[in-house]
Amino acid sequence: MQAGSLRLRSAAQWWLAALVLAAILFVPLPDTFPALLQHSVAGLVLFVIGLLTFFFSRSPFNTFKAVLVEFSVALPQRLPRLWQTYFLVRRRALLAAMLPAAMAFAGRLLGLEQTPVLLLVLTSLLLLWLYRTPRQLW
Repeated sequence: MQAGSLRLRSAAQWWLAALVLAAILFVPLPDTFPALLQHSVAGLVLFVIGLLTFFFSRSPFNTFKAVLVEFSVALPQRLPRLWQTYFLVRRRALLAAMLPAAMAFAGRLLGLEQTPVLLLVLTSLLLLWLYRTPRQLW
């Protein structure tokens, strides 16, 4: 695979994650919700669940690290297949990294205040930062 197409594919994964985060933070919510959705206790429960989803990214991160280690010992003829594996593993890891942000959106719907929503989104941003492509691979 060419370095330019690899960078384009990598950038597409990042833009998709950025769009999801922007939608969670900036999409306006309707003013009228049923009374059930206005309870902050439900939002607080989703905040705690959102924090717990942080730990679901441990397994994808270990897989991601294992693929990165394979690049250091890979033979040149095996590199195209390894890049495909890398992008597949990274896509799964990025989806797992978005779980806290998805819980932030659900919590926002249930009346969670902006500060916990921001904390969950920052948690997702931290996880997304861990899945960047190291410069040594380019």
